[in-house]
Amino acid sequence: MIYIIVVVNLLLTCIFEGIIIFFLFRKREYVYYSFLCNMLTNPVLNLLLIFLYRIFRHNSYYVGLIILELMFVLVEAYVYTLLCNFKVQKALLLSFLLNGVSYALGTVLMK
Repeated sequence: MIYIIVVVNLLLTCIFEGIIIFFLFRKREYVYYSFLCNMLTNPVLNLLLIFLYRIFRHNSYYVGLIILELMFVLVEAYVYTLLCNFKVQKALLLSFLLNGVSYALGTVLMK
């Protein structure tokens, strides 16, 4: 059951972020790079969040969520600087935007 949740989260994230990055830059390769970023980070993030929730329940889950999201924003920004040749500030802003929107949409869909 956990794996289904992780796969659904990954698919939704890839779709949301792929659409956003395509409309921002109109480059197919950037959609592919977004897909690669998400394949690298999203399953790890979701499995860590499931692990945190099972251990701490609601007590520390949201603190862990914020810390992990920020860490993965940095990782994805680094990947965007390498693959898209973005400056660090642009990559950070893009990564933060993509992750923020996909998190918000995922939260809305899960309720």
